[in-house]
Amino acid sequence: MQGYLATRSGTGTKTDTPLNQTAQSISVVSAERVRDQGVSSIQETLRYVPGVFAEPGGVDSRNDYFKVRGQDPNVYLDGTRMSNRNNFNEWRADPYMLERIEVFRGPASVLYGDTSTAGLVNLISKRPRAESHNEIGTSFDNFGRKQVQMDSTGKLTKDGEWLYRFVGLFRESGTQVDFVPDNRMLLSPSLTWRPTTDTSWTVLGTYQKDRTGTTNGFLPREGTLTAGVNGYIPRNRFVGDPATDRYQTETGAISSLFEHRFNDAVKFTQNLRYAHVDGIYRSVYANVFSSDVFLDPVTRRTVNRYSSNQATSNDNFTADNNIQVKALTGALAHTVLFGVDYRSLYARSSVGSGFDTTAFDLYAPAYTSVDLPALTRLSDAKQTQTGLYAQDQMRLGSWLATIGVRQDYASTRYTGADSDRSATTGRASLMYETAFGFNPYVVWAQSFNPVSFSPTYGGSTCVDGPCKDQRGETYEIGFKYNPTPVLAINGAIYDTVEKNRLAVADPVTFATNQIGQVRIRGAEIEVVGKVTADFDVVGSYSYISAKVERGDNVGKSVEGVPANQASLWGKYRLSAFGLRDVTVGAGARYIGTSYDETNVITIPDYTLFDMMIAYDPGRFRLQLNVNNIGDERYVAACYSRGDCYYGLGRTILGTATYRF
Repeated sequence: MQGYLATRSGTGTKTDTPLNQTAQSISVVSAERVRDQGVSSIQETLRYVPGVFAEPGGVDSRNDYFKVRGQDPNVYLDGTRMSNRNNFNEWRADPYMLERIEVFRGPASVLYGDTSTAGLVNLISKRPRAESHNEIGTSFDNFGRKQVQMDSTGKLTKDGEWLYRFVGLFRESGTQVDFVPDNRMLLSPSLTWRPTTDTSWTVLGTYQKDRTGTTNGFLPREGTLTAGVNGYIPRNRFVGDPATDRYQTETGAISSLFEHRFNDAVKFTQNLRYAHVDGIYRSVYANVFSSDVFLDPVTRRTVNRYSSNQATSNDNFTADNNIQVKALTGALAHTVLFGVDYRSLYARSSVGSGFDTTAFDLYAPAYTSVDLPALTRLSDAKQTQTGLYAQDQMRLGSWLATIGVRQDYASTRYTGADSDRSATTGRASLMYETAFGFNPYVVWAQSFNPVSFSPTYGGSTCVDGPCKDQRGETYEIGFKYNPTPVLAINGAIYDTVEKNRLAVADPVTFATNQIGQVRIRGAEIEVVGKVTADFDVVGSYSYISAKVERGDNVGKSVEGVPANQASLWGKYRLSAFGLRDVTVGAGARYIGTSYDETNVITIPDYTLFDMMIAYDPGRFRLQLNVNNIGDERYVAACYSRGDCYYGLGRTILGTATYRF
């Protein structure tokens, strides 16, 4: 990618297909866009993507909890599953290690297996390049960030048969919440071997250690959503124990990306990854689970607290093998894909929980030591999934059609929760390619998503035993339009039915129930690219109507899904003023009204403004970003049990980069 506009993607089809010939809603966020917008997490990179609620839980130091089309998407790295969204202490990728982020909206199960109706977010790693590039940079922000990052790539041998890359990052930082750090160490070396123009093998290694704490203290509605008799609780309020609070995740991973082209018609691809992740999660937070002691009824300022202690160790292995064949049958051209993929998760966990009955003052806290509960070792758990898939991309003149089918086999092995499941999913699409760049399409797709298992949930995430598989089906009509080669306008309307959606989890046991059926209808439009040589733009609007059709809360809106979202970001190089090395940028994000799961609590809408100015004469770059310029105080989410979550306040980030 150069600039903001991507023209090709392998995420939608697992083949190198132009985006304007892919009958699916796909948005690509480039590394340049991430840099310009001054963001530091994956969920922040998605703030300007249509159909995405980037920060539905407000400030959360634990993971990236974005939603796509009202549902939780799965996260992939280089085409294979990376993390389990409903688990803690998962590998949380840093945007600096990525070339781009691809958001596939709608069911993707035919090619990827266990994905929800939301689709998936595919993170593409930085890989070795033949062109030499070296940079080192540093950044600081108003929360105490001190970060150094470096990126180096080029040839190891003069003929370019061996290429290398090394990405590193070291950070010490605070957060919006007192006593909660945001420290990270990332080391990511990679090596590519290209013995011929037809063969490429890249091996990537990653070591990452994150040390943070608990930013979300389960604050009450009174004091966050409304002022209450004591006013508002400060956004920086920490509810835990500074002496014991810790959320630490340590990841070691190695990936293999292999590709061999036998001839112009046949290509084999294999992607493998093994990751080992160790986690520590020690936290004390407001006891939202007993309404009579959540907020003191007399003073309206104190709470009792709940304590949690967890230690986890997970081994993840993923593999995807496929062969691509191009062929002709008369006037019909085919790109046929056959593949098999496999994923296994082996989890070991110890947990403990308890209560602290000492009254904690949310407005004038006095921090005293809280004894954490002892750990109890749980039984080990193993989850596997194997999928067989086939896809045929066909062209007849200006007509493009894609059909695909997949068979999945999933199993869970855990004391009292063993299960074996299988599912068949399909996908079919039709697109018409016009001579003036406007390509309408229609697509039907199914999803299959066995709920990721974790023994830290006591053997099951559902109150009545092992969770049922989530199943879904989507019909979508859309268009891809390129009025110029450097500007794209994409739009879609869709109708989705989803069964066995997970409800809001109990924060004590982490158990939940499953909503019978949800229907999600929506529309979205996106504009991205260059308006002029010096003016880049990213704009989007999304409408979502998500309603419960069966089960609990029938007829209610699904919790935490804004009906309306809109965003606009522009970047302008000041060449017309004789300042070609100076670039300015500005953006606005509107998040509409949403509700809790019972639709009793309304979370008001809010609008946030961002800006950037950069000086880049070539060798070095100086950049200043201010996100949420007005320091808007807003609540991102509330639940019927009584807890609410603040959004991120004003962030001022300065970055200096030197290239050599």
